[in-house]
Amino acid sequence: MANKRHEHAEDSPYDRRTILLTIVLLIILSVTMLFVMRGQLQKRYSVHTISGTSMVPALTERDQVLVKKNVQIQRYDIIAFSVDKEEGMFVKRVIGLPGDRLFIRNDRMVLNIGEQGDFETTSTFHLSPTVADEFQTLNKIPEDVYFVIGDHVDVSKDSRTFGFVHQDAIEGTVQFRFPAIHLAKVEN
Repeated sequence: MANKRHEHAEDSPYDRRTILLTIVLLIILSVTMLFVMRGQLQKRYSVHTISGTSMVPALTERDQVLVKKNVQIQRYDIIAFSVDKEEGMFVKRVIGLPGDRLFIRNDRMVLNIGEQGDFETTSTFHLSPTVADEFQTLNKIPEDVYFVIGDHVDVSKDSRTFGFVHQDAIEGTVQFRFPAIHLAKVEN
């Protein structure tokens, strides 16, 4: 019996070192995996915080959105993109796709969103004078650009004011919304 206690006492420091080494290796492996996974996720996804009310009711102030990069864009997708001479990312809904037929009358654009190209299904938008002049000679949306609108059209700064969004400026499509948590302030 004395021998067994003596052997167990000698094995104890060895067992503790083994357990400690195993824990340290697991921590190192876990941290390494987190960095690798984070890098892979950042290549494919990004997260943006919504600022403003231009996408209400779909997105509200301080919501966060998960954006998937490098995906094919379809009509009515919500996309994240940058605009020259503007700060930050914009998040708007795609209405016009490359090849969609259109015509301009005064400061109004009539966009054919139907399949036949016969202007049976259209949307009409009031454009800024600068954008209307830029679009005047067009009869369809050029390749590699999109016409985007904010859901809250009365306040949205979108293609009606800055023109088409180029494919190169698009980061990706919104895949998921994380609603903002609005906490009530406690008054003293």
